[in-house]
Amino acid sequence: MIDAADVLRPFLWLAAIAFLVGFVSYVALGRPLDARTAATEAWTAQVSAPVSDEWNTPKHI
Repeated sequence: MIDAADVLRPFLWLAAIAFLVGFVSYVALGRPLDARTAATEAWTAQVSAPVSDEWNTPKHI
């Protein structure tokens, strides 16, 4: 009789190996972010808005 553990064992090995490959590549290829680069590459919000009230002209019928 086939046990459920015997059926799932290859998939668990595949998942474990995929996790290790992903984690090791993230650690090896990922760029560490220190305080100096974080300060120079700070994200600033950009808001799209009209510069003046010229766009809101009264409508004449």
